[in-house]
Amino acid sequence: MRSLLAEGRILEAVRLLEEAGDLVPPDSKIRKVLSPPTIKLSDRRDVDRTPEFRWLDTHEVEYQGKWVALVEDELVASSDTLKELLVQIDQLQFARRPLIHHLI
Repeated sequence: MRSLLAEGRILEAVRLLEEAGDLVPPDSKIRKVLSPPTIKLSDRRDVDRTPEFRWLDTHEVEYQGKWVALVEDELVASSDTLKELLVQIDQLQFARRPLIHHLI
């Protein structure tokens, strides 16, 4: 429900901006914020996260409500809060950056 209200407000803001016409400069920040999204392709790729997603599928019930950090198929840290999890993994070193996920 909340997202529908926000979407309605955004659409209303876009309509008002269109009505304002030349009163709002073309290079204004509000025009940029309310413009349609742009997509930029990148050649940069992340590592294959298949092992992490497999771990999440297997252990989601065990760690429900927890924040987890995974490297490949290994749980490297878990916590009730993201803040605590980040403190835990900040003290560790990994071959690659962990995948962080909240299991709801």
